[in-house]
Amino acid sequence: MKANVFILTAVLFLSGCVGSPIHSSIKYDQVQNQIKKNNANLTLLSAGMTKEKVLEVMGKPERSEGYPWGSAWLYRTSMSMGVEGSIYGQVDADYTPVMFDKNDDLQGWGRNYYEQFTTKYELTIK
Repeated sequence: MKANVFILTAVLFLSGCVGSPIHSSIKYDQVQNQIKKNNANLTLLSAGMTKEKVLEVMGKPERSEGYPWGSAWLYRTSMSMGVEGSIYGQVDADYTPVMFDKNDDLQGWGRNYYEQFTTKYELTIK
């Protein structure tokens, strides 16, 4: 009986840590590490790479978007609002788009390139 009470108490205590500052700092550190990795890997890209090669270099994107002219993969490269404001990806400016054409060849990357590329195809970005 005492063992069951101890186990129940331990479970309740540990589940209470989910919203604690310790939990937030672990997520913050994980996101910051991914941001550093993504920024370093962006320097290894070059136009004309295949999607498969970009996947080898960058890893799986956090988000992706499809368009009639191709696609964009989005990688987190900053955290403008801290853990609570943007850890789950609500801020578009925290992501760097990597653009592919219809043939899945890398055309370019970066927010400015994305805006120029989409303007070229007369798309409205909201």
